Amino acid sequence: MRLPLHSRSTKPKAHRLSTLMLACAALPAVNQAQAQEPAAAAAVSELATVTISTGSRGKQIAVIDSPSPIDVVSGEEIRATGKASLREVLGTLVPSYTAPAQPGGGTSASIRPTKIRGLSGDMLLVLVNGKRRHNTAVYNNFGTGSVPVDLDLIPVSAIERIEVLRDGAAAQYGSDAIAGVLNIILKRDAEGGVLTLTGGQQQDRPGDLAQLGFNKGLALGDGGGFINVAVDVRLQGPSYSAGEAQGSFYYPLLNGQPVPYGTPGATPDPRDATVDRLLAKGTGRSNRDRVIDTSYNAELPISEALTLYSFSTFSHRDVVDTRGTYRPNALNNLLEVFPDGFAAQRLISEPNYQLAAGGKGLLAGWNYDLSTTYARDLAVLRAQNTLNASLGPVNAKTDFYLGNLLFKQSTTNLDLTREIDLGTFKPAQLSVGLEDRWERYEEGAGEPDSYRDGGYVFPAGTPRAGQRPPAGLQSFIGTSARDAGAKERNSVAAYVDLGANITQHFYADAAARFEHYNDSSGNTGSGKLALRYELTHALALRGTVSSGFRAPSLAQQIFSVTQSSTVVGSDGQQRSALIAYLPPESAAAKALGARPLTPEKSRNLSLGFTFEPLRNARLTVDGYQIKVRDLIVKGEPLTDSGGSTLVRDALVSIGLVNPAPTSSAQYNINAADITSRGIDITSEYSASYGGWGKVRWSALYNYNRLTIDRIKDNPPELAVFGTRYTSFGRVAQLQLTESSPRDKLVLAGNWELGAFTTNLRFTRFGSYSEPPSGATSTLSLDKYMHFAARWITDLETSWKVTRAFTASVGANNLFGIRPSSQAVTPIADASLPGGSRLDSSNNYGLFSPYGVNGRFVYARLAYQF
Repeated sequence: MRLPLHSRSTKPKAHRLSTLMLACAALPAVNQAQAQEPAAAAAVSELATVTISTGSRGKQIAVIDSPSPIDVVSGEEIRATGKASLREVLGTLVPSYTAPAQPGGGTSASIRPTKIRGLSGDMLLVLVNGKRRHNTAVYNNFGTGSVPVDLDLIPVSAIERIEVLRDGAAAQYGSDAIAGVLNIILKRDAEGGVLTLTGGQQQDRPGDLAQLGFNKGLALGDGGGFINVAVDVRLQGPSYSAGEAQGSFYYPLLNGQPVPYGTPGATPDPRDATVDRLLAKGTGRSNRDRVIDTSYNAELPISEALTLYSFSTFSHRDVVDTRGTYRPNALNNLLEVFPDGFAAQRLISEPNYQLAAGGKGLLAGWNYDLSTTYARDLAVLRAQNTLNASLGPVNAKTDFYLGNLLFKQSTTNLDLTREIDLGTFKPAQLSVGLEDRWERYEEGAGEPDSYRDGGYVFPAGTPRAGQRPPAGLQSFIGTSARDAGAKERNSVAAYVDLGANITQHFYADAAARFEHYNDSSGNTGSGKLALRYELTHALALRGTVSSGFRAPSLAQQIFSVTQSSTVVGSDGQQRSALIAYLPPESAAAKALGARPLTPEKSRNLSLGFTFEPLRNARLTVDGYQIKVRDLIVKGEPLTDSGGSTLVRDALVSIGLVNPAPTSSAQYNINAADITSRGIDITSEYSASYGGWGKVRWSALYNYNRLTIDRIKDNPPELAVFGTRYTSFGRVAQLQLTESSPRDKLVLAGNWELGAFTTNLRFTRFGSYSEPPSGATSTLSLDKYMHFAARWITDLETSWKVTRAFTASVGANNLFGIRPSSQAVTPIADASLPGGSRLDSSNNYGLFSPYGVNGRFVYARLAYQF
């Protein structure tokens, strides 16, 4: 079941909202039904009253009374989607939230990039029970480069509901709330529980899923206290969508021995005729996950003046990510170690926990809440089934320690709220508070063999005689001692929030916040004004104007790694090379034009209305504009060209000697000013059809367009070397503005008939574009990959076998829709006949919001006790 955004009715029954078309079509039918059959109309399920606390400190309000747009999604609806992770659930149910379904590379296999209202997922502040959730330690070097909150490490079984505030809220909650706030409310039940078992299969094999969820509530003390515990276990396999690879896998043979291509008298290796050509194991869902999420939520009333509370999550995730497959005849393979090639695998072991404790109550006329949270996320990185070919066959090994990433955070809050009489229609609510937050980010080094150059040269008598394999591991390289580092900071903040019903129909709320950071973020201030005017009992106007900020994460300031990738040299040809990802404050990055990162600043404007003409129908429409200054992005690789050695010289100056044919480097940068404009339309209608049961119809729509207002001047250190040295070029620009669907429409119906419930959802994802692999700023737009709009169908049917036992079957992407496959450009390889090869005949891109692996079918059993 989905909870609605608001209502004034009193019966707990509901759904959710979306588009204008559905609401306009539904209302006449409702009026006709009420005029002709008043008894039947009385039987129509009323939409439930839902109260929320997000956006209104210290009190619960009905969603419709909020001056800012808020989505509320119930735990039941989350669990009914059949999605394996909370990130995927939100990408399905919240139209302004998008989540690419496959990783792009690197540690993105563990934490995927997301967007809300066209902005990066790290501009969405995540709370649990109203308290700040910590960011991940795993650096997402795919896309813009970020460390967002990892939603997949919160047990779905523990969630009562999720409140999504779709508006800037930095003045109320602090850094990261530029695009909105997502507040996860944990269950508070003191009795009962549920056990669920889910099994599923992806169309592309292996694609297996096994999931267990458990939740139990227990009474704590005699005064209404509780402790609610939850455990989720998820085992999910990869799904490979690659087509067959073309070209030779093995060297030709002469007298049974491999020889260079073109050797007179050589014949093809017979193994080429029988080799497995489904080579690209990193295409599609590339990783196998094993995740255990646990949590508790507890509260113990002591007196009117004091209630103790605590909640915590503890998770452990193990990821095996197949990232990069190499043919036997590749330059970075040693035939003595892998005679048939290899598929390199990254291993991520990640323990994660957050603990919150505090007390709240009434003291001297003030409602107070004093709390402290501590969080720690550690990602230990290893590799298997790979090699550093530069070590040579004698010293070769296939298992490596790559290093680790660690993030720690401690946050202490004091929030005070009380009513004050200002002569308004109702007493005003005044909230004030203080916050102290400490953070530390560490990047630990891996073993030297995972990144060093062993100096091996292929000996005479071999097909690669005289050539040197690239240094470091293939597909991913360990963190060197030079790249390792740590940084910590502290911030203190104070806020004030005042809201009141000025008249019976007019509500106003104003908030201001000041925050001080002891790093390059310095001092920041933000404010917000929210207004709501009720024209009639059914129709209200609402709008907000606010300023906000997001301090650059510690990871964005210090993350550093040298990675193997494809770059374009001065001759315009693609080559494999090592790219140094430099901290902006490092000497090498400064030599290439980097500057210390400063906070992103925003100006938010929202204007809309809510319309509830009947107890069983409603509509909301909200337009928005978000302007962001000094947007932080991952700069494009800077690659030596035209005889210049600028990049190589900068790397050599810090002792990094790059043995690859091309020298290349990149860093994070405050690159541009942008504007995100759009509209959210939500509607719902609940109807009874007598013997045919009840249906809750809903429609949701989001349109968003992100534009670049100003690009900062290229640093003078780069400008003197020509246009090829561009820190924020065309590729990065188009990836920012065009890689998400322009719009998203969700049409859904929930049909209850006796013991059966059926959920049917049609989602239309708009068109989007992305650059092909290795694209440069000189590539014209018509050469980009353009993906057409697609309709995706999700269907689930549940049967309540007994009062306690429910069985469900369903399918996500019922008809197996995939993005339109794009033409694949052969990869240049001078060692192969014709100088090119094709590793996959399918190219679905990296940003598909509905995946590339086709249909997913599942079955779920649930037992309530």
